[in-house]
Amino acid sequence: MAIIQQIQKKTGCLFLVILGSLLLFVISDLIKSDRGGIFGDGGLVVGEIKGDIISYEDFNSRFNTMLAQMEQNNPGVKVDETIKSQYSEQTWNSFLQDKIFAIEYDKVGVSVSGEELADMTIGDNPDEQVVKAFTAQGGQFDKNRLIKFLQEDIEADESKKASWIQFEEGLVQNSLGKKYAAVIKGACYTTKLEAKSQFQDSRYSLTGSFVGVQYATIPDAAIKVTDAELTKELNSTKDKYKQEASRDIEFISFSIEPTTEDSLSTKTWAYENYEKLKTCKYDSVFVNIMNSENPWDGAYKPIGSFDKEIETQLFALDSGAMIGPVYTNGKFSTYKISGTKADSQYIFKASHILVSLGGATKADSMASQTRVNTIMGDLINNKVTFENAAMTNADGSGQAGGDLGLLSKSSTHVSKQFYQRASMAAEGQLFVVTDETGIHIGKVTSAKSNKLIKVAVLSQSITAGRNTVRNASAKANEFLTLARNNKDFGKAAESKGLSKRVAYGIKETDITIAGISEPKLMIRWVYDEKTEEGTVSDMMSFNSNYIIAKCVKVKKEGLPTIEEIRSTLELAVRNAKKADQLETKFTKALAKSKNMDQLATNVKSIAMLIPEQSFINDNIPGVGYDLKVLGTLFGSKTGAFSKVVKGDNGVYVVWVNNVNKPQEPANFDEQQKMTIDQLKSSVDGGVMDALRKKAAIKDFRYKYF
Repeated sequence: MAIIQQIQKKTGCLFLVILGSLLLFVISDLIKSDRGGIFGDGGLVVGEIKGDIISYEDFNSRFNTMLAQMEQNNPGVKVDETIKSQYSEQTWNSFLQDKIFAIEYDKVGVSVSGEELADMTIGDNPDEQVVKAFTAQGGQFDKNRLIKFLQEDIEADESKKASWIQFEEGLVQNSLGKKYAAVIKGACYTTKLEAKSQFQDSRYSLTGSFVGVQYATIPDAAIKVTDAELTKELNSTKDKYKQEASRDIEFISFSIEPTTEDSLSTKTWAYENYEKLKTCKYDSVFVNIMNSENPWDGAYKPIGSFDKEIETQLFALDSGAMIGPVYTNGKFSTYKISGTKADSQYIFKASHILVSLGGATKADSMASQTRVNTIMGDLINNKVTFENAAMTNADGSGQAGGDLGLLSKSSTHVSKQFYQRASMAAEGQLFVVTDETGIHIGKVTSAKSNKLIKVAVLSQSITAGRNTVRNASAKANEFLTLARNNKDFGKAAESKGLSKRVAYGIKETDITIAGISEPKLMIRWVYDEKTEEGTVSDMMSFNSNYIIAKCVKVKKEGLPTIEEIRSTLELAVRNAKKADQLETKFTKALAKSKNMDQLATNVKSIAMLIPEQSFINDNIPGVGYDLKVLGTLFGSKTGAFSKVVKGDNGVYVVWVNNVNKPQEPANFDEQQKMTIDQLKSSVDGGVMDALRKKAAIKDFRYKYF
């Protein structure tokens, strides 16, 4: 990769949108996997891939490196649980890449050369992610801007350089993934015999009838089932009953959401401190001492830097003036102008109508200019509004009526020519300017401002107060004592007027649990080796509530016990016995029946018509989804009783009246091509699933991240 490596000596990185826009090649399906224990010979284990242990130390080191890189590229970003979760996924994906995909790529011999990488960035065929990152406001890819970016813009910043290299690696992995998929798809093939079979399955149809008797017509009480029969059913069809590890819980939630009293308390705080901030000589000290959620900034900021709801009011004020308290986004805020000054550049809003230059000929230029003249005339004569004329803008601004937002000398979403011409125009005045994106009919839509303001913001969110938290905690602890002394969790809840909630089938891989805002904490508890059936949790503290939970069912991975699925096994055995009884009944009836109506009478049922049925349609009207019946229907002779079918929900005999066979093509080349294309379209998911199973992935991240 010599070409790019030479450029990298003078490069930096792209902004966050570039880094966040590129994902590794379709590996999210691999996240859903079976998980095992958390301790290995080397200590804490985060996961296992193809028998290789992913240690906590290795995972945490890579995770922190990625997170630190993101924070470095985005100063001031608040790293919350959502961001941590996203970077945990990215870190895990990187291990999957190392342990699975890199090996697979090597096996089939796919690679990306330095020349290819150069072509994807600075070459004639830039990757769509590069194009997206360096597309100007007018909708055109700006290659010169890319070259300048790589060679000049950020050459002195090593951290940004590392980010660009990371972005390049993403391009490489994405390309490798596409090549790998192409190799697999290239191996897909369907024979003409298979194509013919698929043609017949989808085009052939038949008409007929069936007679059936449902298992439900025989009372369950009439069928005796023994434990020996249940054991035989379980052991003879193990694959049918294999299960994933899961847990069932019951739980009670005690809310600690802010009350009306808490809201009033925060509002009172805001109003009481309004006067204090007003008379305070040192705004920075007061804001920091009061632990404002908006800490003292101290920077002079231009218009466009504050909440739109109050920004106009703020810039109309002089030093020392105040606004507030204002309630927005769940908090009360008071604003004080700590200082004002004039900037060297003006900021203003503008809109434009963009007319493409079309081609490069003189005729193209004349046509574009004529179009501009026509629009200008229509605007002046009020035949069209500016917003309607802008709707066809190629840069996407048409949906906003051509609005370009705030412009300044440093704006990158408009050309220098446009800004310079707009800066000389009065508010509301139309002007025309041409740049590399086309001809613009522009209009300044706001007053021009070079005012900078320094603002002290005293803010506090409405949160649960001490009394709210104390009351919820007391109720939770009281119920905890009751729950541990009462076998019936539900009755204990009822005695306190509480509503019990349930969550069934919780798996270690789950990322959500209905009714629980922070599922990881619950999963850690319910999958702890000390948590058994009947265990009642300690009081668990969440952001908005306390929870007391009880583990009511523990299902281990593999073959369940008879007691765990007794009702399911009893149904299967009972239906099998009913099927034997009904088969005998049908066999006797067939011996004295000549047609379906007679058979229906003899088994005390009715004959149901099958007006038209294709094999590809697996739902039979009156029967439902039953592949045994469907297979028998298409395997039976015309004008004769079928064999007795023991279906999923009853016993049936079918009769085929007629098979409709459409004209078959002279050859099945077109059908074969279509079948191969269908197979290729399903390859990605199938390959990923196969690799996942082969890799025997175990993921224990929920324990730590």
